[in-house]
Amino acid sequence: MDLQVLVATMHQKDYSLIDKMNINSDAIVINQCDENSENEIQHDGKKVKWFNDSDRGLSKSRNMALKHATGDICVLADDDLEYVENYSDLIIEQFKLHPQADIITFQVEGIEKKFKSYYKESRKLNYFTSMKISSVEVAFRLEKVKEQDIKFDENFGAGSRYKMGEENIFLAHCIKNGLKIAYVPVKIADLHIGESSWFNGYNKGYFISKGAQFTAMSKSLSLLYILQFALRKRNLYKKETSLMNALKIMLQGRSEYLKLM
Repeated sequence: MDLQVLVATMHQKDYSLIDKMNINSDAIVINQCDENSENEIQHDGKKVKWFNDSDRGLSKSRNMALKHATGDICVLADDDLEYVENYSDLIIEQFKLHPQADIITFQVEGIEKKFKSYYKESRKLNYFTSMKISSVEVAFRLEKVKEQDIKFDENFGAGSRYKMGEENIFLAHCIKNGLKIAYVPVKIADLHIGESSWFNGYNKGYFISKGAQFTAMSKSLSLLYILQFALRKRNLYKKETSLMNALKIMLQGRSEYLKLM
């Protein structure tokens, strides 16, 4: 069983990112910049396929990496990660221990500040619990994802029409297609936490994107997703807008996305 890290990045001028991220396994790097080229390099005995691409959008980057991926196990990565030394062995071990899991999510620890809190025990994930997952925590059996032709929705993610939610939509589609997701309390990386590239407060754009995200996850469950989010997260946005307005704008996002489907 071999592992491949799928890195999304932008405007890299050289290959130093590989060392900065402490990548010591096979990898695919999609570097969105102002040229189109590809190269394969050997790094500490491992194969790194490097693609420079003039297209834009995080989900387009993820899909390009998926297209070229060959590893048994693939790991989603951003360029602000620093992997622990033995991440490859840790991840592969968990897939051997959980043969029923097609996707496993791991722990990532913030460097500048706390990233998030994690459960101390392993557990299965469903539609609702998978909404808490970030892309940098995700590893999956490539064969299972490709069998179902699951890709990232290119309407979502940094650089796209809707700025968030691409990993949650991806995981929801995996569950819908019968893939099993598990969480394990195993740390695989540290994360530099800087300013968000998309979050500018709980404004109209935020709620439009949320409504669209929930609809992309599941048309039939989207109204329930919208309602539970508006109620559950009310304390976060109540200083900026009302519950009814948040619901109204998310429903607007839902209607907008339905026209794209």
